[in-house]
Amino acid sequence: MMTIKINQTYSKLTQSGSSSVGSLIIIAFISVLLMSLVPVIIKWIDANPATIGIVRLAIAVIGLMLLALALRQKIVCERTELKWLIFLGFVFAVHWYSYFLSIKLATASLAAIGVATFGIHLLILSSLIKNEKIQPSDWLAISLSFVGIIIASPKLDVDFNQLQGFMLAILSGFLYACLPLINQRISHLNTNTRAIGQFGFALLFFVFLWPSTDFDLKQADWFGLLALGILSTLIAHTLWIKITTELPTNLTSVIYYSYIPISMVLSVIFLAEEMTWQKILGALMIISANLLVMILHKKSGPQKR
Repeated sequence: MMTIKINQTYSKLTQSGSSSVGSLIIIAFISVLLMSLVPVIIKWIDANPATIGIVRLAIAVIGLMLLALALRQKIVCERTELKWLIFLGFVFAVHWYSYFLSIKLATASLAAIGVATFGIHLLILSSLIKNEKIQPSDWLAISLSFVGIIIASPKLDVDFNQLQGFMLAILSGFLYACLPLINQRISHLNTNTRAIGQFGFALLFFVFLWPSTDFDLKQADWFGLLALGILSTLIAHTLWIKITTELPTNLTSVIYYSYIPISMVLSVIFLAEEMTWQKILGALMIISANLLVMILHKKSGPQKR
């Protein structure tokens, strides 16, 4: 009986267009909270980026396939849609790998701050791909974000690895901004189909990194990987695909940016990270820049993913 209730609830959450705005906002905050655990857990465990990616994606794909079977959902797409799903999986795989590597090289909080630049990347990409005009307020936001990046960036003479990690996080933020644009091209496919396509093809690309994997891990590392795979991937990312497809860009972006302060606080509590004024000020400037774009320029912006 409990299994039936869980399946019915998941079905309601993942069927496109079936949820009210209020319930979607609640789901969005739950999703962000679960995703905020990612940088902290990845920094905490000893597994390398290739191992983390393969385990997380394998758990996600198996879980989604089982749910699709339980709910009797068909996974059907045309050849053109399949090409978009493959491209979606490739971009997602590179986004993940660069993000995982950035966390290992830098810190959990710096990686979260770097990825937070995705809103500015999305603005620029939208202007190039969708011919959306960049307003004066957008240029102000871009400048504000750039200054925030400079302030938050680790100094070369302090730790070059941290600087490399931070730059990789910014690259990951750019790739993350590409995902909603790709998802919009295939938004007519149901959430589960797009999630399986995204995770499945990403797993295929991660398999090429198999020679660098290391599964000789401690029990605590495996618990961390299971938490990443089930909570932060299977549940959080799948629901986020639905959220960013159905809610306006400005609303999802405001909700998403709670990810940064939550991750920073968790990093201090569980990883004993030093929280410098540069990190805090840089994060505030980057978040403010993205919110400036979303609130002033994209009040009625297009839906994401």
